[in-house]
Amino acid sequence: MPIPRQPFPTTPALPTRRTEPLVELIFERLTAEDVPDHTAELVLAALSGQDDLAAALDGGKPRLDLGAPADEAPAGRIWLSSITVAGFRGVGPERTLQIDPGPGITLVVGRNGSGKSSFAEAVELAMTGDSARWADRNSVWRTGWRNLHSPDPCWIVVQLRVDGVARPVTVTRSWPLGATLADAEVTVSSEQGRHGGLAELGLARPLELYRPFLTAAELGRLTAGTQSQLFDAISAILGLEAITDADQRLVAAARPFDATIKEVRARRGALADELTGVADDRARRAAVLLKGRGAVDVAALSAILDEPEEVAADRPLLLCRRLVELAVPAGEEVSRLAEQIREASAEAQRHDDGRSRAALRTAELFRLAIEHHEDAGDSPCPVCAAGTLDGDWRNAASASLAQLRDRGLAAQSAAARLTALLRQAHHLIDDLTVPDGDAAEAPLSQPHTAAPPLDGPRAEVPRDEAHAAKALAGPRAEVRSDGAHAVKASLDDLRGAVVALRRVPAEPAELAAHLDARYPAVVAAVGAARAYAEGVLRQRDTGWRRAAAELRGWVDAAAGLPEREATLARVKAARAWLKSTAAQLRNERVAPFAEHSQRIWAQLRQESNVELGAMSLEGANTRRRVVFPVSVDGADNGTALGVMSQGEMHALGLATFLPRGCAPESPFRFIVVDDPVQSMDPAKVDGLARVLAALAEQRQVVVFTHDTRLPDAVRRLDLGQARIVEVTRAERSVVTLRPGSDPVIRHLDDAYALSRNEEIPAEVRGPVVAELCRSAVEAACHRMVWRQRVARGVRHDDIEVAIVDASRRLTTTLALALFDDADRGGDVLGCLGRRYGPRVVAAYKACREGVHGAYLADLPGLVADACLLAEALR
Repeated sequence: MPIPRQPFPTTPALPTRRTEPLVELIFERLTAEDVPDHTAELVLAALSGQDDLAAALDGGKPRLDLGAPADEAPAGRIWLSSITVAGFRGVGPERTLQIDPGPGITLVVGRNGSGKSSFAEAVELAMTGDSARWADRNSVWRTGWRNLHSPDPCWIVVQLRVDGVARPVTVTRSWPLGATLADAEVTVSSEQGRHGGLAELGLARPLELYRPFLTAAELGRLTAGTQSQLFDAISAILGLEAITDADQRLVAAARPFDATIKEVRARRGALADELTGVADDRARRAAVLLKGRGAVDVAALSAILDEPEEVAADRPLLLCRRLVELAVPAGEEVSRLAEQIREASAEAQRHDDGRSRAALRTAELFRLAIEHHEDAGDSPCPVCAAGTLDGDWRNAASASLAQLRDRGLAAQSAAARLTALLRQAHHLIDDLTVPDGDAAEAPLSQPHTAAPPLDGPRAEVPRDEAHAAKALAGPRAEVRSDGAHAVKASLDDLRGAVVALRRVPAEPAELAAHLDARYPAVVAAVGAARAYAEGVLRQRDTGWRRAAAELRGWVDAAAGLPEREATLARVKAARAWLKSTAAQLRNERVAPFAEHSQRIWAQLRQESNVELGAMSLEGANTRRRVVFPVSVDGADNGTALGVMSQGEMHALGLATFLPRGCAPESPFRFIVVDDPVQSMDPAKVDGLARVLAALAEQRQVVVFTHDTRLPDAVRRLDLGQARIVEVTRAERSVVTLRPGSDPVIRHLDDAYALSRNEEIPAEVRGPVVAELCRSAVEAACHRMVWRQRVARGVRHDDIEVAIVDASRRLTTTLALALFDDADRGGDVLGCLGRRYGPRVVAAYKACREGVHGAYLADLPGLVADACLLAEALR
């Protein structure tokens, strides 16, 4: 890569920012501002994570685990080496755009439709999987990406060079025929081998933060007013995501506390109004406490709720409450139990007890005979003396013994099951306890809400009052004015039904029939008694019991209100401090980018009367925005967007996005800019050329443009050695790439034109022609050095130093190019002679020492010989 003989315009270095670990900055500020411990603990816990914040809210200590993100970018700087495109967008047959992997400008120029933007979109799509041109567009914008004339093969190959690494990183994205854009096959290879994507190389996050691709679509987002997107893009590179996440955690933590506090406070007034309408002295006193100003005396309310009810002497009322809570097993479960008893009884009857006992005796005889055979062997039967106990007999006896045992076990199992079911039925009947209507203190059975199951969970007792009343029949089906008498009558019916149920027959089948016949009356009597009891309680209830239950729930919630309010205050204090600190850190860290934007704007604005102030980030959540203070002719005019022309807006977009893509922390040392000259007047195009030249001192700048004013400005302003590639597109999407303004060719063309100018004496033209030829040879040498050393993985800084050191003489420059050793200047002349002949040697001497001899009479010959030397060094 050639070093410019004239320096670029002086520009400040790219911005830097603080890189101290965020946790250390927060610690420093918490200490310096003497923040209370309880607030500081919540701030640190929120930064550490959700679990630590929850622990801190419960009184614990945060772990403060703020490690570096796992996705660390590679340490080496990354340069763009080549872009290969085939069958994609406007490019048909495969074409490769070679780019010198080092600082400098490459201008890719071509008319609209020439295919140049296909290369810009290709490198962005290959590395990110998407293109800003298609982002936020409908499906129509995502069609037509495959070339119509050469749809197969269709692929993109991007090569990247990493400082100090010999083998390039190659990113390939290919599409088989019929595949959609999203169905690309992606492969990444590097010195470490093959990878599933750039994320495995630690480049996913840097690509998101420092997107080295700047398209016209992205610049258009600024003019479209998408301030939140611009805010997020700039804010993301400031390294304050942990504070943003911590703030969101604090917001989420405060939400339940705030909701509970508001709910308790809102319920206080409604509950006071409800209690006012209850005809009970306790309710009235509680309502007075709730309606008072200030904090409620929760202890006084609890004392009211704990006052004993005078119901001990009111036996009918107590009896009604016991009946309401009375529960019995459901009728369906008892019917199921009766059916099981019938089945078990039938099963037991199939095994005759007498036969079963005879079978047991027979089995015992078989067992003893088999033991006898084991002891005595084959012998006459000791019982009948007629038969013989031999092997055949033993096999038959063993089979019979097994059958007898199976029959016996089946009989025992059937009997055991029947016994268990009978015991369950007797327990069910015995457990039915009826409240004593006179004493009212007799124990009840199970609570109404948890009746014990028979063969699983017990269903709730039916409470169909109409059915219960019909079962009892007569005038008792209504809740009479004399509620106690009505309950007493229904209790008598319940007691009679239970007594009838307890007359249990002895036989299992009769017991099953007895349950089916008698138990429904018990269920109906329980339902009727409960219905009467509920009616009596409704008549007697003033509303205090229901209101007291609600009041007790409110008192329980209100008792924890002070603690919740204190916790909410802590969370709000922590969030307020964190938001204030985040704003300060954000503005501190955005300041270098703002300064860089102002410098870029100062060069881009040229003749504009709009003065740009320091950019700042303001707001949060849905109101976040980027503020560009401006003044017009010295008068403050608020923000920029309302006063700028389209060209000025485009320039502002460049001034905003370029510092982001060129952030010092970015591993990407290249930036790809597509169509940056939109709506710019000639003065601003000159400013853009200067901006790009300044960036190219440290960055690899690749610009795609259809506007010839930019390359013209680069040449006219003599801003350095910019490589220009012209793109043309012929029929059937055949794209051609050819050098536009190669520095070697440009110097030689100028030398040749001057050498043919007969109006100037040869003595005057000669030194200038020789100097131009020397510049061409030096440019060829520099390119050769860059190409060779980058391929070996030499760091770019080391290459620059070597070129600068060798530039003191043409001989050392050639030695560095030919031998990779500037100290071998003495070998240059012989090497040129052996390799390229006397014409090249003569040209070398003329470029080194100046024109003399025959060349004064044949300056075009000198240019031709210098061209041979330059070509030899390519």
